Amino acid sequence: MRSFVVGIIVAAAHTLMAAGHVAGQEHELTAAVLSGITPEHLDTHSREITRYERPSGSPGENAAIDYIAATLAGVGVPFEIHEFMGYTSNPISASVTVSGADFDPQAITMSFSGATDGIEGVAVDLGSLGDLPELEIGTGERLFVRDPRGFEHVRGKVAIVTGQARNIPTRVLEELGAVAAIFVNPVERLNDLIVTSTWGTPSLVSQHRLPTLPVAHIKKGDGDRLRAMMASADIIVRVRTEVDAGWKPLRLAVARIMPDDADAATPYVLLGGHIDGWYYGGTDEGASNAAMLQMAIAYHQNRDQMKRGLVVAWWPGHSNARYAGSTWFADAFFDELRTRGLAYLNIDGVGQMDAQHFGASTSPALAKLAIDVVASLTGQTVRPGRPGRNSDQAFNGIGLPLLQFSHERSEEDGGYWWWHTPDDTYDKIDFDVLRTDTELYVTAISELLAAPAYPASLPLELDALTDALTERERESDGALDLSEARARVDRLSELWTQAFARGPVPGDPRRASDVAVLRALRPLHRIMFVPGSDYHPDPGIYGRPLPGLEPARILAEEDPASDRYRFAMAQLLRERNRVLEAIDEATRAATDLIERSGGS
Repeated sequence: MRSFVVGIIVAAAHTLMAAGHVAGQEHELTAAVLSGITPEHLDTHSREITRYERPSGSPGENAAIDYIAATLAGVGVPFEIHEFMGYTSNPISASVTVSGADFDPQAITMSFSGATDGIEGVAVDLGSLGDLPELEIGTGERLFVRDPRGFEHVRGKVAIVTGQARNIPTRVLEELGAVAAIFVNPVERLNDLIVTSTWGTPSLVSQHRLPTLPVAHIKKGDGDRLRAMMASADIIVRVRTEVDAGWKPLRLAVARIMPDDADAATPYVLLGGHIDGWYYGGTDEGASNAAMLQMAIAYHQNRDQMKRGLVVAWWPGHSNARYAGSTWFADAFFDELRTRGLAYLNIDGVGQMDAQHFGASTSPALAKLAIDVVASLTGQTVRPGRPGRNSDQAFNGIGLPLLQFSHERSEEDGGYWWWHTPDDTYDKIDFDVLRTDTELYVTAISELLAAPAYPASLPLELDALTDALTERERESDGALDLSEARARVDRLSELWTQAFARGPVPGDPRRASDVAVLRALRPLHRIMFVPGSDYHPDPGIYGRPLPGLEPARILAEEDPASDRYRFAMAQLLRERNRVLEAIDEATRAATDLIERSGGS
C-alpha cells in the first residue's frame, strides 16, 4: 500500500494552484492575526484558565467558561453559550489489597469504570496488553473477542495486565469473564484515563458499551511486587472502585467570526479544543484554550480580510464524558455543519515546555496544507498520519476533513510525562513554544479562510481511496472484487480535472467552488472514516481506511463454506454498495460544477 504522503507533491495542485497560491505562503491575514497574539496574551489567558480544576460540569470548568465568555464579550466577539445534559463519569477512588498480606499500593480507578464496594478473586497474570486475544470490530454496535481460546482460566478471576487502562482491553477482559482488572503502568506513575468505547453521550444503541468491569490502576513497582507474591502461591486480591457516574449540565462556549459580506450560507472552518481537563490541565488543555481565545479575538479584529467564516468551540465533556461536547454540537448543528462546515481543526496538548518534534494528523485532502505549513514555519518535514478515533473527532459522520498539529517533547527528555496527572500545571507551559504552535494553526486557518479557492485536495482524497480499495481487495485474497469502485474513482478523477480546468463558475465563483469541493469530499470522507452509520457515532476505537471493509481479511482466513465466511461476504457486499454510492455522490458534485460552468 502506498504511503499516505506519496503523490502529494504531484497531485495536490488542483485546488491550491487554481488560485495561484501555495499553502504555507503567508497571507496578509496571517500576519495581521499574528500581530494580535503575543506570549503575554497567551500567558494572561492561561493563568486564568488553569486556576481551576476542571472536570466536566464542575464549578472550575464553569469558571473557566465564564472567563472566556467575559473576555469575548469585552472585545465584541459574537459568541453563544449552549447548555445540555451530558452523561459523565468522575473517578473518585480505588484500592487494591491482597488477602493476608501487607500490601496497600496507591491506586486510582478510571472514568467509566464499573464501581464496586469490594470484589475478590484469585489474581491471574495475563502479561501485557499485546498478549490479550484480539478484539474484532464489526461495523455495527457489537464488539466481541475474536479468539478467546486459551483464556478460559480468566473467568471469575482478577486480571493483572501491564499497560495503561484503555477501552479495548477493558472490553476484552469483561468478555473473558474477569471480575475486576488491575492495570500496571509500565512506568512509576498513574495516569487518569477513560475505559469506555462509547462516543459522546450514550444512546439506546450504544449504552451496552458502558463497562461494568471494575478497573484499578497501579504503578510499575507495585505491580512488580504483586507479581512476586503471585509467583509463590495463588493469592486473593480485593479491588474496590468508587465512580460518580450520571447526568450533569454541561456548558459549551462557541465564538462565531464571519466575514463582512457573510450571509446564512457562508461556509466556515471549525476550530475546537476541550475546556475540561484532569486536575488543573496546564498543557491539557489550558494552553490550547488560551490560544483559541486569542485567535478568536484576532480573527474578529481582521474579519474584513476573511472570505470564509471561523467558528471556535471550547468543548466540555472531553475527558470524563467521552467527547460529549463536540458530539452534542455535531448532533445539534448537523444540518448547518453538513452544508457550511469546511474542515475541523482540533487543537490539543500544545505549548509543552521543551517541545522538539512537530507532527500532524490529517485527512488526505488536507495533508498538503499541513506539510507546507510546518515546512514553511519550522523547516521540518512531517509525514501526516491518519487521525485516530480521539481528540474530539466527532465530525466524521458529517464528512468534515480533519487537521491537527502536534509539537512534543523528546522521549530522552522525559516525554509528555505529566499528561493526565496532577502535575499538569501552569508551570509546564512554555509561552514561546505556545506562540509557535499557535502560529502553525493561524497559518493553516488563514489559508482556509482567505485563499481564493478552498485549499483542500480532492485528488489526494481519491489517491488515498484508490489505495485503500486496493489494500482491502488484497486482504481478501481477491475474493472481494472492488474493481468497479476503482473504475468509478478513476472516472471521478477525470471529471474533477475537467471541472477545475473550466475556471470559475459565473455568479459567485468562490462560494460555488467551495460548496462543490465540499459536496465531493464529504461522502468520500465518510466511507474512509466511518464503519457504519453516519448519524450514530461508531465506537471510540482506531480504524484503518475504509473501516466498513475491515472484514475483508476474513475471506482470506476462512473456508468459503463456513458460516463466518458467508456472514462476512454478506456484510462486505452491502458495504461495497455504500462505497459505490458515495463515489457516485461525489461524481454528481463534479458533474454539477461542470454544467454550471458552461460545460457538458
